[in-house]
Amino acid sequence: MTKERFIAELRRSLRRMADGEKAEIVYDYEEHFRIGASEGRSEEQIAAALGSPRALGASYTIDSLLETDEEGKAPTAGSVIRAVFASIGLTFFNAIVVLGPFIALVAVMIALWAVALSLALSGVAVFLSPIGALVVPSALTTGGLNPALLVFAGIALMGFGVLDGIGMWQLSRLFVKATAAYVRFNARLVARRASRDAQKQGE
Repeated sequence: MTKERFIAELRRSLRRMADGEKAEIVYDYEEHFRIGASEGRSEEQIAAALGSPRALGASYTIDSLLETDEEGKAPTAGSVIRAVFASIGLTFFNAIVVLGPFIALVAVMIALWAVALSLALSGVAVFLSPIGALVVPSALTTGGLNPALLVFAGIALMGFGVLDGIGMWQLSRLFVKATAAYVRFNARLVARRASRDAQKQGE
């Protein structure tokens, strides 16, 4: 692969990044080619040593999406989702090992959030049922249960729902961090593998 083609593919793979970051990365790789040429290596040899520009660009893009800000704030759920979809474009196999587990875990998280919400809403309904039975006795009934018991049961259910929601909030934050770490690790692994494959082809 020539320098011109390598840089062109690298630019395309960095299209989601800010212009300043993109220019800095491209400059670094142009410098690799300049140094390699001064050492007497051909453009094809240098490109083979650097690896796949597509995989490198995806790895840089994912790192950019998942980096923490100056205050150490973790990446948002939106940036993690964008990083997941950026990583599945690396290889077909990567789409399976990243997207499959991600969708399954997201489905589990949604189900757990639904449980927390249903507990809270059920508590509200039980808590208000004695009042509803008094206001609209023809439509609602307590089923012969003690109204005070229903009030306390409703409060208990709401409490469980709130506690479950707090736990789910913490679990969701952990899930976002773990997903970010896995996607970053996976992207670097694919980039290294692509670099080794390129070097073998160049030999």
